[in-house]
Amino acid sequence: MARLSLQFYLFISPQGDDHVPPSHANATIYDVPVVDGRTDPYAVKFIPYAVLGGALWATGNTLAVPVINLIGLGLALLIWGATNMLMGWATGVFGLFGTEKDHLENEALNYAGVSLAVVALLIFTQVKPSDGDDGDGLGKPTPTNGASTSTEPMLSQVAASDVLPGAPPPKKNALLRRLLGMGMAALAGVLFGNNFTPVNYVKDNGLGPSQPMDYVFSHFTGIYLAATFWFIVYCIQQRSNPKVYPNAILPALVSGLMWAIAQTAWFVANDALSLAVAFPIITSGPGIVSSLWGVFVFKEIRGTRNLGFLSLAIVLSVAGCVMIGLSKA
Repeated sequence: MARLSLQFYLFISPQGDDHVPPSHANATIYDVPVVDGRTDPYAVKFIPYAVLGGALWATGNTLAVPVINLIGLGLALLIWGATNMLMGWATGVFGLFGTEKDHLENEALNYAGVSLAVVALLIFTQVKPSDGDDGDGLGKPTPTNGASTSTEPMLSQVAASDVLPGAPPPKKNALLRRLLGMGMAALAGVLFGNNFTPVNYVKDNGLGPSQPMDYVFSHFTGIYLAATFWFIVYCIQQRSNPKVYPNAILPALVSGLMWAIAQTAWFVANDALSLAVAFPIITSGPGIVSSLWGVFVFKEIRGTRNLGFLSLAIVLSVAGCVMIGLSKA
């Protein structure tokens, strides 16, 4: 019978602590019993420093709504998507923030693959939802039940006020809003791109467990705490009258569950492939998948122009991912 317990990893132990494994010589492990005080292989590990990574991700995610309100979905995804990709990639390639530098068999091939992935991301933003009447992909989006048909921010150039309920109307100081939105989008990308950095710092410096799955609980705890904090801030800003959309609650929970599964897989991918390989591949994949949904399921991407841009973006993205993967071999 498995005995549930909780292990805390802290980095303040003197050398020579008998219960610290050799690989964690600089760490202290405190076994906190949950059932009967006996730990086993199923013990849940809690690494406080890894909580920071989840908090970084949640903070970046909180910036998404104001950024979209300021500069729209297409430009927002281009900026924070590219920044996210390049930040995570650079952390691995150059060993930033105290992490180890990733070993690549062919750095030039990796650089070229990342460049293609960034170009593909730029091209994705040129694909616009269309009603298909004019055949060139430049028609207005077709509303469904009063909402935009755009399902993927990267593929949309729809005005923010048409996408987000309650989005503020454009103001006269458009340049200032645009610069502010672009800066916030870049900041969100930096936060997204560093959400694994605390975990990698702990692992690379021998301050915690070596298995990537041991950090998932701590990371998600950071997301929960930071998201709760920002929601409280939002409630205060709204004077205890936050805008909540009931129809979005259940879909949000389902999408959150799907995201949690994907994020857990990302931990494993980082460990197996390294940041320099995993980040560009993983951040490129959603654009391809969502665009195919837009073509074959939602029928929102039509016209020669749209399909041409989309095909080119997919080809470049796949080619970039293949080159990135081969650079590790």
